[in-house]
Amino acid sequence: MARELECYTDNGNSGMRVPRRLLRRTLPYLLICCAFLIALGSAALAATHPQVPARYKKWLQQDAAYIIANEEKKAFLQLTSDLERDQFIDHFWEVRNPTPGAPTNPYKEEHYARLEFAISHFSTSRAEDGWQTDMGRVYITLGPPEQKARYVVQGGVRGMEIWFYSSGHPALPPFFSVIFYEKDPGDFRLYSPYVDGPQKLVTGIQAEQGRVAAVQQIDRILGREVALTTLSLIPGEPVNINTAESTLQSDLMLGTIKDLANNPFSLEELRTRRALVEEVSHRVVLPNELLNALCVPLRDGSGNVRLHYALRLSQPEDFAVAQADDQYYYSLEVLVRVLGADGKEIFTRRRKIAKYLSKADFDLVKGQPVAYEGWLPLAPGKYKVDFQFTSVLGKTTFTAQQDVTVPQIGAQDVFITDPVPFFQAAAVDPSQADVLPFTAGGVRFRPYVAKELALVPGQELKFFYQVWRSPLAPGNSVDKFPLDYAYGMPSFSGSAHTIHDELPRDQFDPNGSVVNGKKIPTTDLSPGSYRLVVSLTDPQNQQKRFSALHFNIVSDKSSGSDSWWIDDDGLAEYLTSGQANVDRGVIYIASGNTKAAAGEFQNALRRNPANETARARLIDYYYQQHDFAKVTELFSQAAMNSDTGESTILHAADSFDRTGNPQKAATLLESVLNDRSPSGALYLALASYYDHLGKSDRAEALRAKGRSLITATAGTANP
Repeated sequence: MARELECYTDNGNSGMRVPRRLLRRTLPYLLICCAFLIALGSAALAATHPQVPARYKKWLQQDAAYIIANEEKKAFLQLTSDLERDQFIDHFWEVRNPTPGAPTNPYKEEHYARLEFAISHFSTSRAEDGWQTDMGRVYITLGPPEQKARYVVQGGVRGMEIWFYSSGHPALPPFFSVIFYEKDPGDFRLYSPYVDGPQKLVTGIQAEQGRVAAVQQIDRILGREVALTTLSLIPGEPVNINTAESTLQSDLMLGTIKDLANNPFSLEELRTRRALVEEVSHRVVLPNELLNALCVPLRDGSGNVRLHYALRLSQPEDFAVAQADDQYYYSLEVLVRVLGADGKEIFTRRRKIAKYLSKADFDLVKGQPVAYEGWLPLAPGKYKVDFQFTSVLGKTTFTAQQDVTVPQIGAQDVFITDPVPFFQAAAVDPSQADVLPFTAGGVRFRPYVAKELALVPGQELKFFYQVWRSPLAPGNSVDKFPLDYAYGMPSFSGSAHTIHDELPRDQFDPNGSVVNGKKIPTTDLSPGSYRLVVSLTDPQNQQKRFSALHFNIVSDKSSGSDSWWIDDDGLAEYLTSGQANVDRGVIYIASGNTKAAAGEFQNALRRNPANETARARLIDYYYQQHDFAKVTELFSQAAMNSDTGESTILHAADSFDRTGNPQKAATLLESVLNDRSPSGALYLALASYYDHLGKSDRAEALRAKGRSLITATAGTANP
């Protein structure tokens, strides 16, 4: 009995002991049961996630690893046939195609070029693993950096590479750096200013002496700019080289980059593009020549530039109208994409208009081509503007593209916009003058919208244009600017005509703009192709500026003026909501002019104090300017809501702390963490404020929780 009692085995967890003899007898049965349970589990798992063939597994785990959203990955794993998987992959790329339905896909081509570059340049001793490295991941996600600096091992400082980026993604700062440090020869790891700290970048005694000693060593060896970058990856962040403290903004940004595909902004854009592709797949996309487009930049009453545009279908039958009982109705969609000169999208405006018409209203427009007018905010720069006009009922989409240049007007400059031919002009209600398209100087113009303007002899050529000067242009004694209108057939000598005129200086508004126009008789003009040149001379410096218009004189079939005119009916709300100012601010950010962008965000908040996007952008700007009092003032003016981003909250909390109120910073973050999902960055920030309040035990507990969440998030984000 004693021998048997000695032969017990402790299971190590429950505190129970099992006789070894019994264990030997039952072990085979236990193994059989375990095998059966494992088989059941595997069968259940296989039913949930069917076995994925190797080539699809490679696509999921390598090709699309950093750009596929979790919801897409889950859907892909549910597919049961190769045909479904092929269709999914085709749709995956098509959703991301900048021009859905086109025979080429620039997004896909660029992505695979990045993947190939990562494999060929960042692979370690293991074969073709460059895409898995930190450098490969960042390169595939963000593309090539605009600038790159390489530092070799020296003076106790590890080897490093610093990549500099500019980004238009709304979840990322407009400008930022990414640092990779050489942990071992050839093994570069992504550096985190808050979690790693500068001590990760040095070796020897400096690494053991903490952040301050480490950053001072980097400062001595590599210089002040690199030392500051190791404390913050975001230019303008408030850092102090003497204390070597870092905010959490850089680490928050790195977390966003690691999981950019699942960022709310990315998911929203993905859903929008998915809806667009679904619509396009059920529509016929017709060639560009079927949609005429006219664009002209005009200054508004505040001196800001708007791009006024008009779209006109070539034929009345291109637009479908349906009838229900004794009413008619139509539905259209217009998508306008503003891209920079580099082809990167800056912002879009999408409108859907569906309305009923009485029979009397329908009879007035029946048989007339549809024309649509609107405007967009712009700033100085060069742009590509893509238009998509969709007849929803007809399931047809028409496209057009325009290149647009808005000049920067210096103190001595004069600019003349392209002449816009029109067939009708009328004074408008002053309350609508700031809203309606093609309206300037209190007059609304109805332009001709055609590939080439055609007039019959005797039909007057009427056109308007706008002259821009700087509001800071120096005054002079000249009261008038000489104007010349020269027109003729370039290929026929002796056909030129010139009309001399003058533009009084006192007609310019306080922002330096004036609208002018002219009527030119065509009775004596022979059929042919003509060119009109408008020239203005500044008598003070003898500068001349020109603009031109081409037109044709034909014997019959002049350009049509009868159209069914439909306006963007959301322009008033576009203004009052502040969104027009936000979009112009985004343009300024894309061009690197953050000060002008901040001015636009301020204007947006003046129009609509509840515009959370404008408030967040402005808080980011003030924070980068180290104007913490402005941050706290702006944040306190409106309550947080579900649209208030984590970055904005962190900026506000840090600003409260820096202005001497760590308790308010802690209270803010406590309230946020009570209402939102756990966030490692928020817990770490909250820990630092409790440190400042002298509550070290509470701070340490929060810090441990924050680090565990960040580690868990990083693990989840890995493919």
